[in-house]
Amino acid sequence: EITYGDWSSDVCSSDLTPAQAGEAHFHIRQRLKQWFGLEASERCRVLYGGSVKPENIAKLIAEPDVDGALVGGASLDPKSFVAIIQGARR
Repeated sequence: EITYGDWSSDVCSSDLTPAQAGEAHFHIRQRLKQWFGLEASERCRVLYGGSVKPENIAKLIAEPDVDGALVGGASLDPKSFVAIIQGARR
């Protein structure tokens, strides 16, 4: 059984640099591997839930263990949201 306490050390801040986010996601993936095995850890998508902007999406997505992003307030501005989508495709 996985408890909140197990996951609490894996929750990250919204003010991380892309490299810090990549490191946090690597740690999360290692935990998934430890708890559920290699196949499950590779199949699981780990999404960045911090501050996502057109200016940082490309570098965030470039991190090997960052599989995507949960876009919050930036999605309310259509131009910003489109720029984030375009940045993620690069």
